[in-house]
Amino acid sequence: TPLCPYIAAAVELHDPQHPASQYARDYKKAVAARLADTAREAGAADPEQLGEQLALLIDGAAARTRVLNADAFPTAAAIAAVLIDNAIPATAGDDRRREEVPS
Repeated sequence: TPLCPYIAAAVELHDPQHPASQYARDYKKAVAARLADTAREAGAADPEQLGEQLALLIDGAAARTRVLNADAFPTAAAIAAVLIDNAIPATAGDDRRREEVPS
């Protein structure tokens, strides 16, 4: 599995002011923001925190997969499931299910 090209570029450049480093930073922030938006829609108590946690898991799994030459994503997915279950109150899912059932 190839390493995320944004991480690879930032690591190789060694210059946080380089335009490619800034682009990589902006991309990584956008990924976390998109995850946070999804967490917010799902009813997470702290969607920004969950978005950052999930983004970190994705990046960490990609790096470990590359370094260890072994798929770290199943472990990351199991951790993500625990984080999501803990972050989203049970009632959030229950409310959504009630809304979908026709009266």
